Amino acid sequence: MQLYITGTPLGNLEDMTYRAVETLKTVDIILCEDTRTTRKLTTHFGIDTPLRAYHDFNKEEAEDRIIEEMHDGRTFALVSDAGMPVISDPGFELVARMQDEGLEYVVIPSASAFTMALVASGIPSYEFTYFGFLPKTGGKRKKKLKEIMAHELTSVLYESPHKIKDTVAMIRDVDENRMVSISREITKKFEQHVRRPAAEMLDLLGVDIPLKGEFVIVIEGAEAEAVHFDIPVAEHVEALIKEGLTPKQAIKKVAGARELKKQDVYDEFHETKK
Repeated sequence: MQLYITGTPLGNLEDMTYRAVETLKTVDIILCEDTRTTRKLTTHFGIDTPLRAYHDFNKEEAEDRIIEEMHDGRTFALVSDAGMPVISDPGFELVARMQDEGLEYVVIPSASAFTMALVASGIPSYEFTYFGFLPKTGGKRKKKLKEIMAHELTSVLYESPHKIKDTVAMIRDVDENRMVSISREITKKFEQHVRRPAAEMLDLLGVDIPLKGEFVIVIEGAEAEAVHFDIPVAEHVEALIKEGLTPKQAIKKVAGARELKKQDVYDEFHETKK
């Protein structure tokens, strides 16, 4: 194998697996987001493998060198600062490049914060959508969250401590009774999971829920009959297309949900495309 996509602990080092430790000891180079963070992990487990930075700001130029060295027989482990690599972190580009070039890789598992938060949320988890981080700018953030709030399935997203109150406030503004679970400091000393309606959750932030650590938000799905009804028909169709439906499927679904004729929905949707 040329690459071991290696999961590491979210916070508690006792969650490190024997297989992960052995892998990091035997590869030639460990690729990591922040060498300072990974150094703490490798020092704790007596791992002296060289570290090399691989992150959003250098990944394109770094990949050429990595691929070249793999062809020469060098082996690598890819880690993130915590949890599973590639999830909301760089890495899928490298995996795709390796597939194209016939290079071998394997995944060594660990927990991801979003799966643990979902398990601990008390919100239906049979079907869910993971959205990662919201866009950074205000307009795009609100648009994306509005789309998420119209989603029929349970939604999971990450948020930073300085934006968590703003995000929950936006959730409340859309539906103050929507059930929300917030998880923070997962696997660490002050791990916390709280489930409340959005309006109550906002009151707890900064009081019973400290604004420290990384947050995971789990949002109950919208009721089917209420989905998208607060937006125009054309936007309703567009939102369903973004969720993976074809235009024909989306038009049919919108027509059924709103008790409209399919031709009327079709005409209104395509009028906005002119």
